[in-house]
Amino acid sequence: MNHKELFYFAGRCLSLNENPESRRYIINKCTDEHFDWQAFIHLCSDQLILPALWVKFRNHKIIEYIPEEVKDHLFEIYKLNRLRNKNIIHQIKEITRVLNENGIQPLFLKGAANLLDNIYTDIGERMLADIDFLIHEKEFLAAARILEEAGYSIVEETTDYSEYEEITGLKHYPKLLHPDFDAVIEIHRIPVEEKYSDWFNSGMIFKRKKKPESTAGYFVPSDDHKIIHNFIHSQLSDEGYLYGNLSLRENYDLLLLSKKCPVATALSEIKKKKTATAYFTMAFLILGINQSFSSKRDIAFCLLWCKHTLNLKSATFYHILRSAIFIGQRIFKGYLGRPVRAIYSKSERKAFTNRLRSPQWLRNHLSLYTHFFKIGKKNSKLN
Repeated sequence: MNHKELFYFAGRCLSLNENPESRRYIINKCTDEHFDWQAFIHLCSDQLILPALWVKFRNHKIIEYIPEEVKDHLFEIYKLNRLRNKNIIHQIKEITRVLNENGIQPLFLKGAANLLDNIYTDIGERMLADIDFLIHEKEFLAAARILEEAGYSIVEETTDYSEYEEITGLKHYPKLLHPDFDAVIEIHRIPVEEKYSDWFNSGMIFKRKKKPESTAGYFVPSDDHKIIHNFIHSQLSDEGYLYGNLSLRENYDLLLLSKKCPVATALSEIKKKKTATAYFTMAFLILGINQSFSSKRDIAFCLLWCKHTLNLKSATFYHILRSAIFIGQRIFKGYLGRPVRAIYSKSERKAFTNRLRSPQWLRNHLSLYTHFFKIGKKNSKLN
């Protein structure tokens, strides 16, 4: 199986609950002596779905058909992630307690919200990089100060944004870490970038927040808002649509969320409908679910499908597309756009001049290019 076929095969593994008839097909592939387990595990590790794979293989009794060393590896990753998620839930409990004692109620987002809302069949199924939560804007800096007084501190690798622009204008506070806990936290002033706030914002989320049935004392977004946030984060903020990237982990989250709220309901609230319908259709296609939200002839869908397919098939295409977009954005949005915006905006002007005066920012800026092209080279080898 080539890289594209392995990607779609992983998608079918994640949808075993919805497509139990895929079990025989998956077993046949797993017992094929030519199946490239190393490439498959590498792909699923990059996609952050190894624990979910273990759960699917275990629940559908496929474990006995995979090689012993693969079984041991999957179980070890799952076991470590299950322990980490238990610790994350404890950390969430402590964050909530500390903030509640000061009259502040956090609303948890993304993976942390899904974990609290019990959308997974197993607590060890979802890999979380950090804990995101939303705070009312008037309490934003107070929440950060309270948590810093409780032992959290800015992660060393995080840029000190206050040198260049006002923290109160950022989407979230610089990442914080506590020496006694595993996960980094992000305190959000707003859930997504300002440019999407006319159709998805803090006021809307807080107005329709909910308490998870299985975990009292916490708040998460409504189910339709979680689907909307999944789309914005995956395809707009992380520019998945622009680059033609789809995350198996995000797709799997979308599948589970769609069981709690029809995707069509969330779609009716999304302003960028063509992009969203293309994403939702592609996500379910990758998972092997027969559910379409747009015509296969729709231009938005065709563009996403073409870019994603070529990314999987050709490392050269992936690298050229990625580099062209990256450099184009630096030139037109950064080098040309920022000076123009600085003419009309005092905050942009301050950020612009502070950046130019900072040797550290110049070093960070150059390292951005080094990091970008190193990642591109690594991904080219993977493909």
